Amino acid sequence: MNGKTYKIAVYYIATGKYKDLFSEFLESLQIFFPSYKKVVMLMSDGLDRYHSYINGNVSVKMCPKINDYPWPIVALYKMWHISQNIDESYEFSCYFNANAIIYKHSENVFDLNKITVSYHSFNSKNRIYNPWPHISINRDSTAYLENETYEYIQSGFFFGPTKIIKKMCDDVNRMLQNDINIQIIAQWHDESYLNKWCELNKNLVDKKYIMTVYKEEIDENRFIYLRNKKDYDIKKN
Repeated sequence: MNGKTYKIAVYYIATGKYKDLFSEFLESLQIFFPSYKKVVMLMSDGLDRYHSYINGNVSVKMCPKINDYPWPIVALYKMWHISQNIDESYEFSCYFNANAIIYKHSENVFDLNKITVSYHSFNSKNRIYNPWPHISINRDSTAYLENETYEYIQSGFFFGPTKIIKKMCDDVNRMLQNDINIQIIAQWHDESYLNKWCELNKNLVDKKYIMTVYKEEIDENRFIYLRNKKDYDIKKN
């Protein structure tokens, strides 16, 4: 990070069975920008044993508890939960899906002036994944985009300057509220709104392959492995 010392706020949501994934993620977080202080802003319906956790440059701050609401409420309100707990004293902020594991990476992956987001984790060198047959956003939704007119991203990870992350969350929350007011929920919840925001703010966004579900394809640029939730008896993401 240009030889400077920064602090990174890591936003992490874990309710229900997702709590079982936290310890492995927390251990792997040591690898993420290992020289910089990171605080996990933990939003959960449990995991109180991590209160005041400190290990090296990683610490945990317990945010106000959230409930394990029925699907898809927790995911739908992801940006709202982050905005409620955002700490602007941290220069950078990021979010990781609860099933993420971090591997050694190049810090040069990131443009520090933008939000870095990831293309779909099911794409790989030898496996082409076409998301469009699975996407049909209500035209009345604020998240609506015409299929195949943009590069689809997954919402399991984003990283960037805190001031831009805050703007993104505030903007998404307004889009979500507009939809709720007319009784619409976008098809892929927070992910649909994030895709729309990225298209509206292209100058603030850097799209790359960061995540993968294929462990054999992890390298210094594609370093976030998404564990198979079925291994943890998790039915929804």
